[in-house]
Amino acid sequence: MNRTAHTLALACALLLFSPAIQAGAGGGEGATVAVECTRSSGLIKLRIQNHRRIGPVELLIIDANGRTLYHEEGKAMTGELVRVLDKGLFPKGEHHLTVKARDFSITQRFAVQ
Repeated sequence: MNRTAHTLALACALLLFSPAIQAGAGGGEGATVAVECTRSSGLIKLRIQNHRRIGPVELLIIDANGRTLYHEEGKAMTGELVRVLDKGLFPKGEHHLTVKARDFSITQRFAVQ
């Protein structure tokens, strides 16, 4: 099983067995992406961690229909990147977060309720 399929399978399992809409996935050597989107909060918290400096990074959130809801490109000079987004900007339903960096590319599913 390739790394992307393994990451997607792990993300699906974590999403299904988590009491809150919170999931994390690993990809690459020591890279993790966590999305925290609880029903009681008006915020979506994205946390990207890597074992070394992340460098150039691209964040992309798309909905189930493939429409781009959020896109950001930048550079992280440390091994951690945190973004807090307003949940009101996103329609309810399932979305996909894709994080692309020099060392890894991870896709994470999450739901806005």
